Amino acid sequence: MARQRVIAALTATIALLLAGVFVASADTPDGRDSMSHRLTLELRPAYNIPSHFYMRGYNPDGRPLNKSLSAHINYTFSFSPHSHFGKVYPTTYQGIGIATYTFFAHESIGTPMLVYLLQGARIAKLAPALSLNYEWNVGFSWGWRPNSAMNSKYNIMVGVALPIVWRVAPRWQLSLTPEFTHFSNGDTSFSNSGANLFGLRVGASYLFISHDEDAPAHRYIAPSKEYADKSFIKHITWDILGYGGWRSDRFTDSDGHFHCIEKPLPLGGIRLMPMYHLNDYFAIGTSLDIHIDGSANLYDGVHDEYYNTIAYSRPPLYEQTAVGVSLCGEISAPIFTVGIGAGFNLIKHGYDMRTYYTTFSLKAFLTKRLFLYLGYRFNSMQYTHSLMYGLGIRI
Repeated sequence: MARQRVIAALTATIALLLAGVFVASADTPDGRDSMSHRLTLELRPAYNIPSHFYMRGYNPDGRPLNKSLSAHINYTFSFSPHSHFGKVYPTTYQGIGIATYTFFAHESIGTPMLVYLLQGARIAKLAPALSLNYEWNVGFSWGWRPNSAMNSKYNIMVGVALPIVWRVAPRWQLSLTPEFTHFSNGDTSFSNSGANLFGLRVGASYLFISHDEDAPAHRYIAPSKEYADKSFIKHITWDILGYGGWRSDRFTDSDGHFHCIEKPLPLGGIRLMPMYHLNDYFAIGTSLDIHIDGSANLYDGVHDEYYNTIAYSRPPLYEQTAVGVSLCGEISAPIFTVGIGAGFNLIKHGYDMRTYYTTFSLKAFLTKRLFLYLGYRFNSMQYTHSLMYGLGIRI
């Protein structure tokens, strides 16, 4: 089963990227051969913030787990400067990466592997051959040793970085990158303190096809305002999506003691999102959110001493359902759209359905209208609640 999950995650990640490339390349007159391709090797030493007592030394190794080192290889591409995406997003790149991590404590935390998607673009040109970029990573990791801080063999990774890139030759780049990386199981099992890494990575990249050689004037350009003004019209879109997932939580028995759910319980929901697109990059809007959580408001736990299990009662469905509205903002780039939302529940029941919630999301467009959805929901603006996996359509 573990091997099947890993293979499924790898297959889905690769298929997602290839589907996006195929759809986006239809916009390029010369097809995929007009893209610029890049291969990057990186080493990422990092400091693991010891936010849990297990990380601070209460583990089989008997010492703080406060350092890590990872080796990465990733492939990225950018679109032809003659395509729509190349004109509107001339410095944006996206791709896929694989990595291996060590915390120098295999018995305590394992030696995880990682596959991830990434996207970035230039923020500012610091010098003729020096630039400051931004980059995000989202991926799936396996090979962890379950423990009291991260009780899961599989964890989601989310990372943000600010690469400083030096173009040392037409086809070679060197980079120095401060970054923050978070590993979490998304409350699919309890507990979920996660791992938080601050690091400084070093990397070298080789460009297989360089747009700079073909079009030197394109080396340091900003998005063409004249082209954007002519090609973009402010408009409203409607995103309709459904999502599912699973979540583990605690409940209280008849004596007032807390117990963990032995197996995660399902959750799901629907989001209806009208979004007003200000330009090619930013959109604002609202969302009507219907959220059903099978782990919410469990009660009357009873301990069966013979089987050493805890039974619990589930409330009616309406007590596990919340209906809320949220304000949303999104940043768009080729293939991917990153979003954030903050809202409150108009209809809710019980303590587990908090009033306020926050969402972070990634939409990956398989076509111009159909997209995959990955979201992370927080309750009361700070407590992690659940991961959301879904499918949506843009109207």
